[in-house]
Order: sequence, then C-alpha cells, then structure tokens
Amino acid sequence: MAETTPLLTPVSRLVQGSLYKGQTTDAEGKPLLVKHGPNQGQPRVDYFFAVAVPKGAETHWNQTPWGQVIWTTGRQAFPNGQAQHPVFAWKVTDGDSTIPNKKGRKPCDREGYPGSWVLAFSSGYAPKVFNRDGSAPIVEPDAVKLGYYIQVSGTVGGNGSPNQPGVFLNHSMVALSAYGLEIVVGPDAASVGFGQAPLPAGASAAPVGGLVAPPPVVQPVVQPVVQPVVQPVVQPHPAFLTPPVPTQPPVLVMPPASQRLMLPAAQGATYEAMRAAGWTDAQLVQHGMMVA
Repeated sequence: MAETTPLLTPVSRLVQGSLYKGQTTDAEGKPLLVKHGPNQGQPRVDYFFAVAVPKGAETHWNQTPWGQVIWTTGRQAFPNGQAQHPVFAWKVTDGDSTIPNKKGRKPCDREGYPGSWVLAFSSGYAPKVFNRDGSAPIVEPDAVKLGYYIQVSGTVGGNGSPNQPGVFLNHSMVALSAYGLEIVVGPDAASVGFGQAPLPAGASAAPVGGLVAPPPVVQPVVQPVVQPVVQPVVQPHPAFLTPPVPTQPPVLVMPPASQRLMLPAAQGATYEAMRAAGWTDAQLVQHGMMVA
C-alpha cells in the first residue's frame, strides 16, 4: 500500500461536488470501477468535491505550506522523474487558467475559481462533518452547501499508476468554517442552443387555423352599491336663532286710594297727602309706609 501524508487545508470555499452524494459514473457516464488491487473491476462509489484556496503572494501552489506537502509526497511516490511531466495529476488546478478541460470548460469561467488554487478531493466514503473547531459533529443532511467555507482534513499519496501517474487527495473530515453565497449548480437553458434551429415545413411561430381559440373572458358586471346619503343635522348658528319673547315684568296694580292702607311709618299722613308730596307708590311700599 502506498504511503500517505496527512494534509490539512486552509479555510477554503467549496466550489464543486458534494460532501453527501456519491458518484457511481465518471464524466462520460461510464460506471466507476476499481482500477487496482484485489477488487479491480468491481463497481465503486466516489465522493468527490473541490475547494478553492485563495491565492497569496506565491507564483506556484507548491510555495504554500499545504502545497509543499502535496509536492513532496508526489515526487517521493514517483522518484523516477514522472512528477516532472506536465500531465502528472497533482489534483491542483489554477483557478485563473484559460486552458479548457476535456469538456471545453475553462477554470477561469467557473464560479469561485478565479483567484484561487482549486484542490480536488475524493474518497470511497463520505467525509465526517464537524463544526468550526471540530468539537461537535454536524449530522443534518446537506448542511454544508456549495459556496460555504470549510477546512478539509485528509491525506495525500501517490496513485500507483505507471500509465497515469499522479497523486490522490483523500478526504476524511470536514469542518464548516463559515457560510458563503451558495453556488447553484444546474443546466443553463439559455446556453444549450435553444431557438437556433430552423423551423421545418408547416411550422408556424403563431397559432394557425383549426385551433380552438379560448373563450373570451367575460368580465362580471358589478352593480355599484349605493350607500344611503345621510343628511347631517345642521344646528343653526346662535346668531340666527329667534330670540325669545321677553317677558314683561309684573305690573304692580295698586288698589284704589280709598282702599290703600297706610302704616304707622307714615306718621298719620294720608295716601293722597304723600302722593301730593311727590312719593310714588313703590317708594311708599319700599319705606314701609304703605301696605303693598
């Protein structure tokens, strides 16, 4: 069995693959088979994902601490110079590269790739997922999505293939470091070529005769609801109110002179004498000289 070396990545963005779903076919749709060992030819499952490590001041990935681990392990696994060949499978991609892959896709055109070194991890088992410091497992399905930031703990070792020499980056554990903008993977309907083929004979871009037109939409007649008009009771301004008819003060009707009773305060003077002296009836009553 080939020797492996422990590998721990920096905090990186998950940009491809899945931590939870295994693949049973390769990029061409062919079943994945064990290539070496006693189980050669048997079906296998591959849990693949890739992470993007932000670039720094280095000009090559082997100038980083994690890159040195991969670089040294690969050269030791193939001491006859195979690691110097341009097609040696290092499992590290320059995210700014404009060289298309076998499917014609350029790394620089993939979301999350530019400005990063992209590491491709795989294993026959799904990685165990933990929180940021590894103190607690995360067991929720699909808790870590594409676009999130993770650290990967695994190993690097030679693939043992004399025909396609390279290294394997095998994952074992993953820590969810932080959340990021989710990367949505799916077919792009606008880029597959729809609408470019010419129409065959008999085809029309607009409906033709013989098609049953949908019935017209009849708008219901809505009768307006007439709300009764309530006339407010208007109180007239006090200035316009009819003033009440003033009541006349009671008229003091005095009995005839012969019937008027003079009191002792008049000192024996008769009514006629007091009237002749200028006293009024009201004054006589007021001063107690005459009975009212």
